[in-house]
Amino acid sequence: MADANSTRTLNDETIVRIRDALLIGLAAYGEIERLFNAQTTQARVGVAVKEDLRVIHPTGAEDTVSRFADALRALD
Repeated sequence: MADANSTRTLNDETIVRIRDALLIGLAAYGEIERLFNAQTTQARVGVAVKEDLRVIHPTGAEDTVSRFADALRALD
């Protein structure tokens, strides 16, 4: 396993594939955030959402978007 100070060389095709995967993940995360917020708003106004239909937040972390940005930045 590489440590924080190691250097790796990636070819252009690998970088494109990693970037695509990160962008897909970021878009999916945004959609989950949108649904999560919509369901939270519904609950606040008294519209019940069945527990088994509620979106489960995948990370529960506030720094997820920053981590995606850091990963994309690391490719440049």
